Amino acid sequence: MSQKNRWMSLCSIIFSLMMIFSFAGCAKKAVSGDPGTASDKVVTDESKVAAQSGAASSEAKAASTASSGATTVYVVKKGDSLWFIAKYKDIYGDDYLWPIIYNANKAQIKNPNRIYPGQKLIIPRDGFSMKDIEKARKKAGAKKPYTPPKGSTPPMK
Repeated sequence: MSQKNRWMSLCSIIFSLMMIFSFAGCAKKAVSGDPGTASDKVVTDESKVAAQSGAASSEAKAASTASSGATTVYVVKKGDSLWFIAKYKDIYGDDYLWPIIYNANKAQIKNPNRIYPGQKLIIPRDGFSMKDIEKARKKAGAKKPYTPPKGSTPPMK
């Protein structure tokens, strides 16, 4: 009986330690399927120029352009797809808007299912009517009617 009690105590101690380490963050953290945000991946055209030239006036111009939302450049990372890029909160927040990105980059994307790490994609920020957005969503297979997802930023006029 005492042997059994010792084993039970040892097992409960080991289990308790495992639980403490997992809650304390010492265990490997689970990887979520969420692609996250693209805050480190989005660079405006003017800020790219400002970084190359180093001019203070260009930096101020880049800040104003970023707030007005003309266009941005996205550098493709490993594992990205047009669907994921469009879904990022910093881009559109709506995965069904990937055809807008594809149409803006047809010169360098021959197949929308094949984009490569390091490609610099132009992300249109405005200039589309609700009809254009509905057409893009229909092409992507979205169901009607279109209501922008909460927190999304569609590229509308």
